[in-house]
Amino acid sequence: MSKYDLIVIGAGGFGTSAAYYAAKRGKKVLVLEQFERGHRRGSSHGESSIIRKAYFEHPDSIPLLQQGYKLWVKLEEISQRELISPCGLMLAGRPDCNAIAGSRSASQIHGLDLENISEADLEDRFPGFNIPDGYDVVYEVDGGVLHVEDCVDVLTSLAEKRGAEFQWDEAVTHWESDGDHVKVWTKETTFEADALIITAGAWSSKLLGEIEGFPQLNVLRKLMFWFPVTSDAYDFSMGASGFLFDMPYGEFYGFPCLDGQVIKVCQHSDGDLVTAPSELDTELYAEDLEPVARFLQEVMPDVQATPESHSAYMYTMSPDQQFIVDQHPSYQNVAFGAGFSGHGFEFASILGKVLSDLAIDYETELPIDFLRMDRFA
Repeated sequence: MSKYDLIVIGAGGFGTSAAYYAAKRGKKVLVLEQFERGHRRGSSHGESSIIRKAYFEHPDSIPLLQQGYKLWVKLEEISQRELISPCGLMLAGRPDCNAIAGSRSASQIHGLDLENISEADLEDRFPGFNIPDGYDVVYEVDGGVLHVEDCVDVLTSLAEKRGAEFQWDEAVTHWESDGDHVKVWTKETTFEADALIITAGAWSSKLLGEIEGFPQLNVLRKLMFWFPVTSDAYDFSMGASGFLFDMPYGEFYGFPCLDGQVIKVCQHSDGDLVTAPSELDTELYAEDLEPVARFLQEVMPDVQATPESHSAYMYTMSPDQQFIVDQHPSYQNVAFGAGFSGHGFEFASILGKVLSDLAIDYETELPIDFLRMDRFA
């Protein structure tokens, strides 16, 4: 039986990142993934994800995110592949909504570049958008688009170059630890290592649910849509930005048109509860499209409200919609990341490093106390 320094369960954004940083330290790493390479059954797919610094969800996240941004840029340099498309991010909503008030607060606390857009400048700055009456608009110049599948592929490839071993279509059934060593079982094989990282996404409760004090995670079914565009107002090559709107009937976000033909728009709020993640319903229903189509008709009239394509994915929600990154309370050699709640991918670069630190060194210098599990005690 091969013995490893570290086993990672799950090869999405966080698992591949953790594997890369551990392998970079010279550790013998095994990554076990239940599906094929580049699969689209979890949450690390969909072509694009927003990256930003004026993070309104939790101000304590911003020091992590600032370092994570630098790591994404470093990964671009190492791989010679484009992972970030800088385009800025426009946020619109009532002045007291979290997207506006939270972004302003974050920018003030951390000295970030956030611009208040006057009503007189809206049409020139953001053509193609009908801004609702009474809405404030702010713009973050450092916002951009992360190319999700490329990020995961680069992290996987770099980990492999450092000696990490990936086993695909290898579903984990259970694991155990004595604090110094771990065993991980699949249907066919048992693997041993000194340490374990669990980044299982929507399947996290199956592998972590027996931990005392581990919170309930709700998995939500979400849809991504790609709509045809009839105006270059949304075109990335013409200077269009990403956007997020807090509407009375939900939160909606999207990206500039990257190919000159379609634009990706999604609803961040709501979602149907998923009880069996491996059996995610990928069909498109009228009720899935209705709120997004309404948003487009009201706010982005030059986008056709009938999608050209769609894709299903999942949000794994923690009780407070913040991430859970910690060590097992009984086994110091087991670390885990879970509950990334639909806004975590941009942190994959830095939190992969955090997870590798926790599993190998049993500590990290990075500020993650606000993400630890004991906040639910």
